[in-house]
Amino acid sequence: MASSYTTRIKLELQADGENPNSWGDLLNNNVIQLVDDAVGAYTSVTLSSADYTLTTNDGATDQSRSPMIEIVGIVSSDVNLIVPAVSKFYFIKDKSTRQNDSTITFKTASGSGYVVEASITRAVLCDSVSIYGLDVDVGATVSTTALIAATGVFSETVNVSASLSTTNLVAATGSFTTKVSGVAAEFSGAVCVGTSVFGVGAVFSGTVSAGYFDGDGSNLTNLSASLPRSYLAGLGLSNNSGDAGKDLDIAVGECRASSTDISLSSALTKELDATWAAGDNEGGMAGNLTVAANTWYHVHAITVGGSDDIGFDTSPIATNLIAQDSATAYRRIGSIFTDSSSDIIPFSQIGNEFLWNTNSSDLVISKNNVVTDTTFEVTIATPLSVTTWAKLNIDVTDISNGDGILVHSPDVSIGIAQTLAQSVNYPAQAFAGRINCGSFVGIAGTIDMVRTDKQSRISYSTGEANDTADISFATLGWIDTRGRDD
Repeated sequence: MASSYTTRIKLELQADGENPNSWGDLLNNNVIQLVDDAVGAYTSVTLSSADYTLTTNDGATDQSRSPMIEIVGIVSSDVNLIVPAVSKFYFIKDKSTRQNDSTITFKTASGSGYVVEASITRAVLCDSVSIYGLDVDVGATVSTTALIAATGVFSETVNVSASLSTTNLVAATGSFTTKVSGVAAEFSGAVCVGTSVFGVGAVFSGTVSAGYFDGDGSNLTNLSASLPRSYLAGLGLSNNSGDAGKDLDIAVGECRASSTDISLSSALTKELDATWAAGDNEGGMAGNLTVAANTWYHVHAITVGGSDDIGFDTSPIATNLIAQDSATAYRRIGSIFTDSSSDIIPFSQIGNEFLWNTNSSDLVISKNNVVTDTTFEVTIATPLSVTTWAKLNIDVTDISNGDGILVHSPDVSIGIAQTLAQSVNYPAQAFAGRINCGSFVGIAGTIDMVRTDKQSRISYSTGEANDTADISFATLGWIDTRGRDD
Protein backbone atom coordinates (compact mmCIF):
# COMPACT_ATOMS: atom_id res chain seq x y z
CA MET A 1 0.00 0.00 0.00
CA ALA A 2 1.43 3.40 -1.00
CA SER A 3 2.02 6.34 1.36
CA SER A 4 -0.56 9.15 1.73
CA TYR A 5 -0.09 12.81 2.69
CA THR A 6 -1.65 15.18 5.22
CA THR A 7 -4.13 17.69 3.87
CA ARG A 8 -2.66 20.96 5.16
CA ILE A 9 1.13 20.79 5.06
CA LYS A 10 1.59 17.62 2.98
CA LEU A 11 3.53 15.41 5.43
CA GLU A 12 4.08 11.82 4.30
CA LEU A 13 2.02 9.14 6.07
CA GLN A 14 3.73 5.78 5.39
CA ALA A 15 1.53 2.70 5.13
CA ASP A 16 1.99 -0.30 7.48
CA GLY A 17 4.97 -2.40 6.41
CA GLU A 18 6.00 0.01 3.70
CA ASN A 19 9.60 1.02 3.07
CA PRO A 20 11.23 -1.62 5.30
CA ASN A 21 14.76 -0.43 4.70
CA SER A 22 14.19 3.32 4.10
CA TRP A 23 11.37 4.37 6.39
CA GLY A 24 13.76 6.26 8.72
CA ASP A 25 15.08 8.47 5.94
CA LEU A 26 11.56 9.16 4.74
CA LEU A 27 10.48 10.08 8.28
CA ASN A 28 13.37 12.48 8.66
CA ASN A 29 13.10 14.09 5.23
CA ASN A 30 9.41 13.98 4.46
CA VAL A 31 7.98 14.58 7.95
CA ILE A 32 10.35 15.99 10.56
CA GLN A 33 12.17 18.35 8.20
CA LEU A 34 8.89 19.52 6.72
CA VAL A 35 7.43 20.14 10.20
CA ASP A 36 10.45 22.35 10.84
CA ASP A 37 9.67 24.20 7.60
CA ALA A 38 6.02 24.60 8.60
CA VAL A 39 7.02 26.14 11.92
CA GLY A 40 9.91 28.41 11.02
CA ALA A 41 10.66 28.65 7.29
CA TYR A 42 10.97 32.13 5.76
CA THR A 43 10.18 32.21 2.03
CA SER A 44 10.75 35.10 -0.36
CA VAL A 45 8.43 35.43 -3.39
CA THR A 46 9.09 37.77 -6.31
CA LEU A 47 6.05 39.40 -7.93
CA SER A 48 5.82 41.62 -11.00
CA SER A 49 2.71 41.93 -13.21
CA ALA A 50 1.15 38.42 -13.11
CA ASP A 51 -0.57 36.30 -10.49
CA TYR A 52 1.68 33.95 -8.56
CA THR A 53 0.68 30.63 -6.93
CA LEU A 54 2.76 29.29 -4.05
CA THR A 55 4.16 25.85 -4.82
CA THR A 56 2.61 22.84 -3.08
CA ASN A 57 4.44 19.46 -2.96
CA ASP A 58 3.55 16.19 -1.27
CA GLY A 59 6.31 15.16 1.14
CA ALA A 60 8.81 17.65 -0.27
CA THR A 61 9.92 21.22 0.26
CA ASP A 62 7.56 23.86 -1.12
CA GLN A 63 6.58 27.50 -0.63
CA SER A 64 3.06 27.20 0.77
CA ARG A 65 4.24 25.24 3.80
CA SER A 66 6.29 28.24 5.05
CA PRO A 67 4.52 30.37 7.73
CA MET A 68 6.44 33.53 6.78
CA ILE A 69 6.12 34.96 3.29
CA GLU A 70 8.22 37.91 2.14
CA ILE A 71 7.03 39.74 -0.98
CA VAL A 72 9.67 41.41 -3.15
CA GLY A 73 9.93 42.64 -6.72
CA ILE A 74 8.60 45.57 -8.77
CA VAL A 75 4.82 45.23 -8.97
CA SER A 76 3.46 47.18 -11.93
CA SER A 77 -0.20 46.00 -11.97
CA ASP A 78 -2.77 44.41 -9.68
CA VAL A 79 -1.76 40.81 -8.87
CA ASN A 80 -2.89 37.90 -6.71
CA LEU A 81 -0.62 35.81 -4.51
CA ILE A 82 -2.48 32.49 -4.36
CA VAL A 83 -2.18 29.99 -1.47
CA PRO A 84 -3.75 26.53 -0.95
CA ALA A 85 -7.36 26.47 0.25
CA VAL A 86 -6.54 24.87 3.62
CA SER A 87 -6.68 26.30 7.14
CA LYS A 88 -3.37 27.94 8.08
CA PHE A 89 -1.71 31.04 9.57
CA TYR A 90 0.71 33.22 7.58
CA PHE A 91 2.85 36.22 8.43
CA ILE A 92 3.28 38.53 5.44
CA LYS A 93 6.07 41.09 5.10
CA ASP A 94 5.82 43.35 2.08
CA LYS A 95 9.12 44.68 0.69
CA SER A 96 7.93 45.15 -2.86
CA THR A 97 8.10 48.32 -4.94
CA ARG A 98 4.66 49.43 -6.13
CA GLN A 99 3.99 51.14 -9.44
CA ASN A 100 0.77 52.51 -10.97
CA ASP A 101 -1.04 52.26 -7.61
CA SER A 102 -0.91 48.48 -8.00
CA THR A 103 -2.31 46.15 -5.35
CA ILE A 104 -1.35 42.71 -4.07
CA THR A 105 -4.12 40.40 -2.87
CA PHE A 106 -3.23 37.41 -0.69
CA LYS A 107 -5.96 34.80 -1.43
CA THR A 108 -7.01 31.29 -2.27
CA ALA A 109 -7.92 30.35 -5.82
CA SER A 110 -11.65 30.81 -5.33
CA GLY A 111 -12.18 32.61 -2.01
CA SER A 112 -11.95 36.28 -1.04
CA GLY A 113 -8.55 37.66 -0.18
CA TYR A 114 -6.66 40.16 1.94
CA VAL A 115 -5.21 43.25 0.22
CA VAL A 116 -1.62 43.63 1.38
CA GLU A 117 -0.78 47.26 2.19
CA ALA A 118 2.58 48.55 1.05
CA SER A 119 5.43 48.00 3.52
CA ILE A 120 3.13 46.19 5.94
CA THR A 121 3.94 43.32 8.27
CA ARG A 122 0.71 41.46 8.89
CA ALA A 123 -0.59 38.23 10.41
CA VAL A 124 -3.40 36.61 8.37
CA LEU A 125 -5.33 33.37 8.52
CA CYS A 126 -6.95 31.10 5.97
CA ASP A 127 -10.16 29.29 6.96
CA SER A 128 -9.74 26.96 3.95
CA VAL A 129 -11.88 29.29 1.82
CA SER A 130 -10.85 32.93 2.32
CA ILE A 131 -8.04 34.99 3.83
CA TYR A 132 -8.54 37.38 6.77
CA GLY A 133 -6.20 39.95 8.36
CA LEU A 134 -5.83 39.79 12.13
CA ASP A 135 -6.65 42.85 14.30
CA VAL A 136 -3.26 43.00 16.05
CA ASP A 137 -0.79 45.31 14.30
CA VAL A 138 2.89 44.44 14.21
CA GLY A 139 5.46 46.89 12.86
CA ALA A 140 4.16 49.09 10.05
CA THR A 141 0.50 48.07 10.13
CA VAL A 142 -3.03 49.39 9.90
CA SER A 143 -5.83 48.41 12.25
CA THR A 144 -9.39 49.50 11.43
CA THR A 145 -10.71 48.40 14.79
CA ALA A 146 -8.94 48.35 18.16
CA LEU A 147 -5.80 47.00 19.79
CA ILE A 148 -7.30 45.42 22.90
CA ALA A 149 -6.05 43.49 25.91
CA ALA A 150 -8.79 41.18 27.18
CA THR A 151 -7.41 41.24 30.72
CA GLY A 152 -7.45 45.03 30.74
CA VAL A 153 -3.74 45.55 31.42
CA PHE A 154 -0.65 45.66 29.24
CA SER A 155 2.12 44.87 31.72
CA GLU A 156 4.92 45.33 29.20
CA THR A 157 5.71 47.78 26.42
CA VAL A 158 3.41 48.11 23.41
CA ASN A 159 5.62 49.13 20.46
CA VAL A 160 3.97 50.60 17.38
CA SER A 161 6.13 51.51 14.36
CA ALA A 162 4.58 53.74 11.67
CA SER A 163 1.13 52.48 12.57
CA LEU A 164 -2.40 53.75 12.19
CA SER A 165 -5.20 52.83 14.58
CA THR A 166 -8.51 54.31 13.47
CA THR A 167 -10.31 53.66 16.72
CA ASN A 168 -8.86 53.16 20.20
CA LEU A 169 -5.56 51.78 21.46
CA VAL A 170 -7.00 50.55 24.75
CA ALA A 171 -7.01 47.93 27.44
CA ALA A 172 -10.31 46.66 28.80
CA THR A 173 -9.75 48.63 32.00
CA GLY A 174 -8.25 51.56 30.10
CA SER A 175 -4.66 51.33 31.31
CA PHE A 176 -1.11 50.46 30.32
CA THR A 177 1.23 49.88 33.25
CA THR A 178 4.40 50.83 31.42
CA LYS A 179 4.49 52.81 28.16
CA VAL A 180 3.30 53.14 24.59
CA SER A 181 6.13 53.73 22.11
CA GLY A 182 5.30 55.06 18.65
CA VAL A 183 7.69 55.85 15.82
CA ALA A 184 5.76 57.99 13.31
CA ALA A 185 2.64 56.57 14.98
CA GLU A 186 -0.88 57.90 14.53
CA PHE A 187 -3.68 57.31 17.02
CA SER A 188 -7.11 58.71 16.19
CA GLY A 189 -8.83 57.38 19.28
CA ALA A 190 -7.93 57.53 22.98
CA VAL A 191 -4.62 56.45 24.46
CA CYS A 192 -4.53 55.96 28.23
CA VAL A 193 -1.17 55.14 29.81
CA GLY A 194 -0.24 54.70 33.48
CA THR A 195 3.14 56.32 33.22
CA SER A 196 4.24 57.81 29.91
CA VAL A 197 3.74 58.20 26.18
CA PHE A 198 6.79 58.05 23.91
CA GLY A 199 6.22 59.21 20.36
CA VAL A 200 8.73 60.06 17.63
CA GLY A 201 6.85 62.02 14.97
CA ALA A 202 3.61 60.71 16.50
CA VAL A 203 0.14 62.12 15.84
CA PHE A 204 -2.54 61.78 18.53
CA SER A 205 -5.89 63.13 17.36
CA GLY A 206 -7.84 61.75 20.30
CA THR A 207 -7.39 62.05 24.06
CA VAL A 208 -4.00 61.18 25.57
CA SER A 209 -3.75 60.70 29.34
CA ALA A 210 -0.32 60.04 30.84
CA GLY A 211 1.64 60.63 34.03
CA TYR A 212 4.26 62.55 32.09
CA PHE A 213 5.40 63.22 28.52
CA ASP A 214 8.96 63.01 27.21
CA GLY A 215 10.14 65.60 24.67
CA ASP A 216 10.08 69.37 24.19
CA GLY A 217 6.40 69.38 23.19
CA SER A 218 7.09 71.34 20.00
CA ASN A 219 4.96 68.98 17.88
CA LEU A 220 2.06 68.63 20.30
CA THR A 221 -1.20 70.14 19.05
CA ASN A 222 -4.62 70.87 20.54
CA LEU A 223 -2.99 71.96 23.79
CA SER A 224 -4.39 74.84 25.84
CA ALA A 225 -2.62 78.01 24.72
CA SER A 226 -3.67 79.98 27.81
CA LEU A 227 -1.07 81.44 30.14
CA PRO A 228 -0.88 80.00 33.67
CA ARG A 229 -3.03 81.48 36.43
CA SER A 230 -1.71 84.86 37.72
CA TYR A 231 1.04 84.93 35.06
CA LEU A 232 2.68 88.30 34.37
CA ALA A 233 5.88 88.94 32.41
CA GLY A 234 7.22 92.23 31.03
CA LEU A 235 4.74 95.15 30.86
CA GLY A 236 7.15 97.31 32.87
CA LEU A 237 6.19 100.95 33.58
CA SER A 238 8.30 104.12 33.29
CA ASN A 239 7.88 107.88 32.97
CA ASN A 240 7.93 109.00 29.34
CA SER A 241 11.10 110.93 28.47
CA GLY A 242 9.20 113.52 26.43
CA ASP A 243 6.40 114.28 28.91
CA ALA A 244 7.33 112.60 32.19
CA GLY A 245 4.56 114.32 34.13
CA LYS A 246 1.62 113.22 32.02
CA ASP A 247 2.71 110.29 29.81
CA LEU A 248 3.56 106.73 30.81
CA ASP A 249 5.54 104.16 28.80
CA ILE A 250 4.54 100.49 28.98
CA ALA A 251 6.93 97.79 27.78
CA VAL A 252 6.00 94.71 25.76
CA GLY A 253 4.79 91.71 27.74
CA GLU A 254 1.88 89.47 28.52
CA CYS A 255 -0.29 88.54 31.46
CA ARG A 256 -3.21 86.35 32.45
CA ALA A 257 -6.46 88.13 33.29
CA SER A 258 -9.29 86.36 35.10
CA SER A 259 -10.32 84.27 32.09
CA THR A 260 -8.19 85.37 29.14
CA ASP A 261 -4.68 86.39 28.11
CA ILE A 262 -3.61 89.99 27.44
CA SER A 263 -0.49 90.70 25.40
CA LEU A 264 1.41 93.73 24.09
CA SER A 265 3.65 92.90 21.16
CA SER A 266 4.81 96.53 20.89
CA ALA A 267 5.56 99.11 23.59
CA LEU A 268 2.85 101.75 24.20
CA THR A 269 2.82 105.32 25.48
CA LYS A 270 -0.45 106.38 27.13
CA GLU A 271 -1.49 109.89 28.22
CA LEU A 272 -2.80 110.35 31.76
CA ASP A 273 -4.45 113.69 30.95
CA ALA A 274 -6.56 112.45 28.01
CA THR A 275 -9.62 110.21 27.78
CA TRP A 276 -8.91 106.61 26.83
CA ALA A 277 -8.53 105.81 23.13
CA ALA A 278 -7.04 102.74 21.52
CA GLY A 279 -3.42 102.67 20.41
CA ASP A 280 -0.02 104.24 20.97
CA ASN A 281 0.34 107.90 22.06
CA GLU A 282 -3.36 108.05 22.85
CA GLY A 283 -5.30 108.85 26.00
CA GLY A 284 -5.39 106.31 28.80
CA MET A 285 -7.75 107.76 31.42
CA ALA A 286 -11.10 106.05 32.01
CA GLY A 287 -13.88 107.98 30.29
CA ASN A 288 -15.49 109.53 33.38
CA LEU A 289 -12.23 110.54 35.13
CA THR A 290 -9.85 113.47 34.86
CA VAL A 291 -6.33 113.79 36.18
CA ALA A 292 -6.19 115.23 39.72
CA ALA A 293 -3.52 116.21 42.23
CA ASN A 294 -2.24 113.84 44.92
CA THR A 295 -4.18 110.90 43.46
CA TRP A 296 -3.34 107.25 42.90
CA TYR A 297 -4.15 105.77 39.49
CA HIS A 298 -3.93 102.06 38.80
CA VAL A 299 -2.45 100.96 35.47
CA HIS A 300 -4.40 98.14 33.82
CA ALA A 301 -3.69 95.91 30.86
CA ILE A 302 -7.12 95.72 29.20
CA THR A 303 -8.96 94.22 26.26
CA VAL A 304 -11.40 96.45 24.35
CA GLY A 305 -13.15 95.30 21.19
CA GLY A 306 -10.87 92.27 20.92
CA SER A 307 -7.66 94.37 21.03
CA ASP A 308 -5.24 94.59 23.96
CA ASP A 309 -4.28 98.00 25.33
CA ILE A 310 -3.53 99.97 28.53
CA GLY A 311 -5.80 102.16 30.66
CA PHE A 312 -5.74 104.22 33.90
CA ASP A 313 -8.37 103.94 36.61
CA THR A 314 -8.77 104.92 40.27
CA SER A 315 -10.31 101.48 40.76
CA PRO A 316 -7.99 98.49 41.31
CA ILE A 317 -10.53 96.32 39.46
CA ALA A 318 -10.92 98.66 36.45
CA THR A 319 -14.53 99.53 37.30
CA ASN A 320 -14.54 102.75 35.26
CA LEU A 321 -12.66 101.33 32.27
CA ILE A 322 -15.23 98.54 32.10
CA ALA A 323 -18.24 100.84 32.46
CA GLN A 324 -17.03 103.79 30.37
CA ASP A 325 -14.69 102.28 27.79
CA SER A 326 -16.13 98.77 27.30
CA ALA A 327 -13.12 96.87 28.63
CA THR A 328 -13.95 93.16 28.67
CA ALA A 329 -10.83 91.99 30.52
CA TYR A 330 -8.27 93.64 32.79
CA ARG A 331 -5.14 92.95 34.84
CA ARG A 332 -3.59 95.57 37.15
CA ILE A 333 0.09 95.83 36.30
CA GLY A 334 1.10 98.72 38.58
CA SER A 335 0.14 102.08 40.07
CA ILE A 336 1.23 105.72 39.68
CA PHE A 337 0.81 108.78 41.94
CA THR A 338 0.40 112.47 41.06
CA ASP A 339 1.94 115.34 43.00
CA SER A 340 0.36 118.65 43.99
CA SER A 341 0.70 119.79 40.33
CA SER A 342 -1.14 116.68 39.03
CA ASP A 343 2.08 115.35 37.48
CA ILE A 344 3.16 111.72 37.71
CA ILE A 345 5.84 111.51 40.41
CA PRO A 346 9.02 110.04 38.85
CA PHE A 347 9.69 106.41 39.71
CA SER A 348 11.59 103.33 38.49
CA GLN A 349 10.51 99.71 38.36
CA ILE A 350 12.30 96.37 38.33
CA GLY A 351 9.87 93.44 38.51
CA ASN A 352 7.65 93.88 41.59
CA GLU A 353 9.81 96.65 43.09
CA PHE A 354 8.90 100.33 42.58
CA LEU A 355 11.20 103.11 43.84
CA TRP A 356 10.59 106.84 43.92
CA ASN A 357 13.08 108.90 41.90
CA THR A 358 12.49 112.18 43.74
CA ASN A 359 12.95 113.84 47.13
CA SER A 360 9.53 115.43 46.98
CA SER A 361 8.02 116.50 50.32
CA ASP A 362 4.87 114.69 49.20
CA LEU A 363 6.64 111.44 50.15
CA VAL A 364 7.51 112.45 53.74
CA ILE A 365 5.09 112.33 56.68
CA SER A 366 6.13 113.93 60.01
CA LYS A 367 4.53 113.40 63.41
CA ASN A 368 5.64 115.79 66.17
CA ASN A 369 5.26 115.51 69.96
CA VAL A 370 3.82 112.02 69.69
CA VAL A 371 2.71 110.73 73.10
CA THR A 372 4.20 107.30 73.65
CA ASP A 373 2.66 104.13 75.08
CA THR A 374 0.20 104.37 72.18
CA THR A 375 -0.39 102.85 68.69
CA PHE A 376 -0.78 105.18 65.71
CA GLU A 377 -1.61 104.77 62.05
CA VAL A 378 -0.03 106.88 59.33
CA THR A 379 -0.80 107.16 55.62
CA ILE A 380 2.29 106.85 53.41
CA ALA A 381 3.05 107.15 49.69
CA THR A 382 2.17 103.63 48.53
CA PRO A 383 -0.68 102.55 46.21
CA LEU A 384 -4.22 103.03 47.50
CA SER A 385 -6.81 100.21 47.57
CA VAL A 386 -4.20 97.43 47.35
CA THR A 387 -1.86 95.83 49.87
CA THR A 388 1.86 96.37 49.28
CA TRP A 389 5.16 96.13 51.18
CA ALA A 390 6.37 99.65 51.93
CA LYS A 391 10.10 100.48 51.85
CA LEU A 392 10.64 103.21 54.46
CA ASN A 393 13.24 105.41 56.10
CA ILE A 394 12.29 106.53 59.62
CA ASP A 395 13.77 109.37 61.70
CA VAL A 396 13.06 109.66 65.42
CA THR A 397 14.17 112.82 67.29
CA ASP A 398 13.57 114.56 70.60
CA ILE A 399 12.75 111.32 72.39
CA SER A 400 12.41 111.77 76.15
CA ASN A 401 13.14 108.66 78.18
CA GLY A 402 11.61 106.49 75.46
CA ASP A 403 12.63 102.87 75.08
CA GLY A 404 11.30 101.78 71.70
CA ILE A 405 9.17 102.37 68.64
CA LEU A 406 7.81 99.42 66.64
CA VAL A 407 6.79 100.00 63.00
CA HIS A 408 4.38 97.33 61.79
CA SER A 409 1.40 96.45 59.63
CA PRO A 410 -2.04 97.63 60.82
CA ASP A 411 -2.94 93.93 60.75
CA VAL A 412 -0.73 93.30 63.81
CA SER A 413 -2.60 93.30 67.12
CA ILE A 414 -2.17 96.55 69.06
CA GLY A 415 -1.48 94.69 72.29
CA ILE A 416 1.27 92.58 70.71
CA ALA A 417 2.78 95.64 69.03
CA GLN A 418 2.99 97.64 72.25
CA THR A 419 4.53 94.71 74.10
CA LEU A 420 7.23 94.37 71.44
CA ALA A 421 7.84 98.13 71.52
CA GLN A 422 8.55 97.89 75.26
CA SER A 423 10.95 94.95 74.86
CA VAL A 424 14.50 95.56 76.13
CA ASN A 425 15.97 92.68 74.15
CA TYR A 426 16.62 94.66 70.96
CA PRO A 427 19.97 96.29 70.15
CA ALA A 428 20.06 100.08 69.83
CA GLN A 429 19.37 100.07 66.08
CA ALA A 430 16.59 99.37 63.61
CA PHE A 431 15.78 95.68 63.92
CA ALA A 432 12.71 93.75 62.81
CA GLY A 433 10.79 97.00 62.55
CA ARG A 434 11.74 98.23 66.05
CA ILE A 435 13.80 101.35 66.71
CA ASN A 436 15.34 101.09 70.18
CA CYS A 437 15.77 104.67 71.37
CA GLY A 438 16.95 104.19 74.96
CA SER A 439 18.28 107.51 76.31
CA PHE A 440 19.38 108.79 72.88
CA VAL A 441 18.28 112.26 71.85
CA GLY A 442 17.85 111.25 68.19
CA ILE A 443 18.16 108.10 66.07
CA ALA A 444 17.38 107.13 62.48
CA GLY A 445 16.79 103.67 61.09
CA THR A 446 15.80 102.18 57.72
CA ILE A 447 13.02 99.66 57.78
CA ASP A 448 13.29 97.31 54.78
CA MET A 449 9.65 96.43 54.30
CA VAL A 450 6.39 96.89 56.21
CA ARG A 451 3.11 95.56 54.91
CA THR A 452 0.42 98.20 54.37
CA ASP A 453 -3.33 97.93 54.49
CA LYS A 454 -5.56 98.88 51.54
CA GLN A 455 -5.71 102.49 52.77
CA SER A 456 -1.94 102.95 52.23
CA ARG A 457 -1.35 102.91 55.98
CA ILE A 458 1.25 101.47 58.33
CA SER A 459 1.21 101.52 62.13
CA TYR A 460 3.74 102.31 64.81
CA SER A 461 3.57 101.56 68.51
CA THR A 462 5.60 103.18 71.30
CA GLY A 463 6.64 101.83 74.66
CA GLU A 464 7.20 104.10 77.66
CA ALA A 465 4.22 106.04 79.00
CA ASN A 466 4.20 109.84 79.16
CA ASP A 467 7.11 110.25 76.76
CA THR A 468 7.07 112.30 73.56
CA ALA A 469 8.96 112.02 70.29
CA ASP A 470 9.15 113.54 66.82
CA ILE A 471 8.91 110.90 64.03
CA SER A 472 9.29 111.26 60.24
CA PHE A 473 8.42 108.57 57.66
CA ALA A 474 9.98 108.87 54.19
CA THR A 475 8.60 106.43 51.61
CA LEU A 476 11.42 105.03 49.46
CA GLY A 477 9.18 102.75 47.41
CA TRP A 478 7.13 99.59 47.63
CA ILE A 479 6.82 95.95 46.58
CA ASP A 480 3.65 95.18 44.61
CA THR A 481 2.89 91.59 43.51
CA ARG A 482 0.24 92.95 41.09
CA GLY A 483 -1.99 89.91 41.39
CA ARG A 484 0.74 87.28 41.07
CA ASP A 485 -0.32 85.69 44.37
CA ASP A 486 -4.08 85.78 43.67
